Amino acid sequence: MDNGRMAGAVIGIFGTLAMFAISIVLFLLGHFYIVNGLMVGFLPFLMMTSAGYSEAVCWGVYGLIILISVILQLNFKVARIVFGVISCGVVSLFIWDKYKDVAVKTQLIYIGIGIVITGLLNIAGYCREDN
Repeated sequence: MDNGRMAGAVIGIFGTLAMFAISIVLFLLGHFYIVNGLMVGFLPFLMMTSAGYSEAVCWGVYGLIILISVILQLNFKVARIVFGVISCGVVSLFIWDKYKDVAVKTQLIYIGIGIVITGLLNIAGYCREDN
């Protein structure tokens, strides 16, 4: 195989993978209740792994929490609001943990930006579902 065909094949493979990743991101942005379930399930996962539970149990509980949260969010509007608020809290905790070493004022700005973005994505998901 010559270099031109090899380069074309590599570009084709990486282009396909990139488009697959972009399509997953766009799908999750369109169905933000799934992202809320992923974020809400991540906290118990972290707590269970740090408490010493086996990895299989942690992943099983994580999947169960995601499944239950998505079912609740699809069936009850109140659950979508509650999970949206919890996901904003999870985002603020992750941002606080990442930027512990910077000044408190900068931390608050980053946390505010993260909460606003997460809140706007939740509101956009609510409005899209109502139409």
